Amino acid sequence: MAQVMALRVQRGDWVSAHGHWREVKAVRSGRYASGGPLVVLIFKSGPSLRVNAADVLTVEHHGRAARGSGKEGGRNG
Repeated sequence: MAQVMALRVQRGDWVSAHGHWREVKAVRSGRYASGGPLVVLIFKSGPSLRVNAADVLTVEHHGRAARGSGKEGGRNG
């Protein structure tokens, strides 16, 4: 379990939201009407969650190593 900024959440992560653990199906980024950065977390079940990109969330990283997170040697090879 880790505390990470919302903009670091990836598909396959599990996020604690409103007292429930939910698996992230997709992550979208955007801007609030005021211009601030926004992240929309789309879960495999339940409603999506819109948060400020800098908000800290409780996350469990499941399956990232199997998909390759880019941490081993960088994303560009």
